[in-house]
Amino acid sequence: MVLARAGRRDVLRSSFCAGFVLGGMGGVLPLLLNLVIAVIRQPHMSFIDGVDHIASNPYFSYYPVIQANSWLYPLYKTNQLLMLLVAFLMIFVLSGAYACLAIGASAFIRKRYVEILVPFAVSLLIWLLPAVLPIHVQLVANEFSQVIFLNFSADSGPYGIWGAMANVALFLVLSGALYEIELRRDAL
Repeated sequence: MVLARAGRRDVLRSSFCAGFVLGGMGGVLPLLLNLVIAVIRQPHMSFIDGVDHIASNPYFSYYPVIQANSWLYPLYKTNQLLMLLVAFLMIFVLSGAYACLAIGASAFIRKRYVEILVPFAVSLLIWLLPAVLPIHVQLVANEFSQVIFLNFSADSGPYGIWGAMANVALFLVLSGALYEIELRRDAL
């Protein structure tokens, strides 16, 4: 009947790891459910090239979700399954990074459930920063917003993948900094 207590470092580390996995699953599961419903409804899907046929011929009744000028189109053209896996992995990692940021902020916020708003506030700040800053002081390109790189039909050029990596890295660095601050605060 001995109760072994884990140290604060282990509790925080397991909270961040579990939050990353559960946050990633929370980001991917709605998309996965949507994909399952789409496959049930239309089991024989075919490849749609990335050219907007509505503009060239009004008799075509479809439009491309992933346009030819998208950064994801070469992968979509060669292997749709691999493209879906890459998109799911990107969304999983970004959602997990959001969750880690919320977990890191929860140690410093005393009101319940307010930490859920922290990732959205940071995300909104990243999205609005290029519009708020003057042109000559603009530090963040519009293409680095997650709104751009998750819109696979947009012509985000090479910034799509760089924006994804920059956002994930920013959220994970902020989460790591909050983790270290919390550990040092507990040691005092």
